[in-house]
Amino acid sequence: MTIETGSEPQRVLLTGGRSPAALELARLFRAAGHRVYAAESAPYHLCRVSRSVERSFHVPPPTENSEKYAAALCAIAEQHRIDALIPTCEEIFHVSKELDRFEGVCRVLAAPLTELDSLHHKGKFIETAERLGLPVPDTVTLDTPDGWLQLLDSPRFAEGIALKPAYSRFASRTLMLDLRRTPLPDFRREEIARKLAGADVSDRRPWIAQELLRGEEWCTYSVAHEGRIAAHAAYRSRYRAGRGASIHYKPADQPQLFHWVRRFVAGLGFTGQIAFDFMVSPEGAVLPMECNPRATSGVHLFGSDGRLAEALLSPSALLAAGRIASPAAQLRQGAMLSAAMLSYGLVQAVRERTLGEWLRAWRNSRDVVYRREDPKPFAEQFRLLAWTRQTAARQRLTLQEASTSDIEWNGER
Repeated sequence: MTIETGSEPQRVLLTGGRSPAALELARLFRAAGHRVYAAESAPYHLCRVSRSVERSFHVPPPTENSEKYAAALCAIAEQHRIDALIPTCEEIFHVSKELDRFEGVCRVLAAPLTELDSLHHKGKFIETAERLGLPVPDTVTLDTPDGWLQLLDSPRFAEGIALKPAYSRFASRTLMLDLRRTPLPDFRREEIARKLAGADVSDRRPWIAQELLRGEEWCTYSVAHEGRIAAHAAYRSRYRAGRGASIHYKPADQPQLFHWVRRFVAGLGFTGQIAFDFMVSPEGAVLPMECNPRATSGVHLFGSDGRLAEALLSPSALLAAGRIASPAAQLRQGAMLSAAMLSYGLVQAVRERTLGEWLRAWRNSRDVVYRREDPKPFAEQFRLLAWTRQTAARQRLTLQEASTSDIEWNGER
């Protein structure tokens, strides 16, 4: 895959316009002088009403038919002479599945599906990192509902076990088993057994069992080109939506995380956007938990100086100059999803009795959706929320599950 471009303005097509990350990229590309288009299967999305987006297109849901989805994107790319297609959410897997379709049409910032799948699958990702000689937590892939039971007496899992689907997001189905003090009660075993039986755990719907890690959770976001890092940011996962996605982002220098990521992308020769969730122990040991080979909230930490846009569209020029795009100094105060911080974040602070810390984070952070010069996406997020609630009720899903039900990838064959 080649993504190199010159310094001339480009026509960029973003998918996954519902995400704040896509909106951020749209604004960054626009500020760098590029023309931005968006394609989405959701009827309401943040990029639809942004002044940074020249035109928005409604396309079929990729989960219903990847071929039709890719054909619609190709038609848009041909009609509007798109130079680069950049997926931002899990629709990247459906685009990658149809990469051949885009040959001669536009560049696509997506690795081949087999490579992406080996990173998205939580068990395969750990195997890949271990093969590259990197430290990893003990992890076992489960293809039967009762496969986890034999791990209860294993010294490798003496501290506890985290059970989660190999393909999942937001930690919405993760089960935490703390085994430090007492054996797992029978009623708890029965509860977990029922949940895994209901999840139909099998080789087609695998789960993983991972040693329960303790410490501080950190996230990274990087852009890599042929195994070299062109952009990188790290931030503490301090406030979250339940157990799921981070809602507050404050950049910090974490050399040990950078070195881990650099070794990983170099070992794969990876090209594209890639993000990791880590646990850093009190002793400073770094262990990865999962990988997201796509855009994540780390994009909010870059300024409008054009460095991230350059890393995505012209990485060789950036690397040739010996530069790596990093969080802008003026954004080191932090960024947040203000609506989520007023709900999930505030509840977390009350529970933890850390209201002072939460208030400082609130005061020293900017909202990632609202901009005075581009105000419409702020209202649009509530239309998107209403549509997501309707989808959740209709399909009997949680709100978080409904937010990705039409774009997610769960290892479909």
